[in-house]
Amino acid sequence: MSTMSPHDVTGHTQQQFERWRHLHDERRFRLEQLAALDSQHPSSDWRSTVNKSLRMAAMTTLSEIDAALARMDDGSYGLCVSCSQPLPEARLDVLPMTPLCMSCHYNEQNCRIAEGRT
Repeated sequence: MSTMSPHDVTGHTQQQFERWRHLHDERRFRLEQLAALDSQHPSSDWRSTVNKSLRMAAMTTLSEIDAALARMDDGSYGLCVSCSQPLPEARLDVLPMTPLCMSCHYNEQNCRIAEGRT
């Protein structure tokens, strides 16, 4: 998780601060979601399967958020983790936790499809 505080982000642009705040809000939401899922006792196999799927999605998103916050800490946020090119601002506005530019994202997807890992 990020060690930055709102004070640390104030030296950055307003847009960067908004993304940092959004990531922290999303992180808080996912932690609350996981706590709620943990407190449920599914009454059927179907509900148990849904609970497990929701839990996996929340944990995946939480991991992506933590990775984005770590990139903010180390100064690499906003750069593609694969090719190091700057990520388009519009992409970060929509997906502030995204680690990849569209080109690298598509390359990764194509590799997964070729390997049968969709």
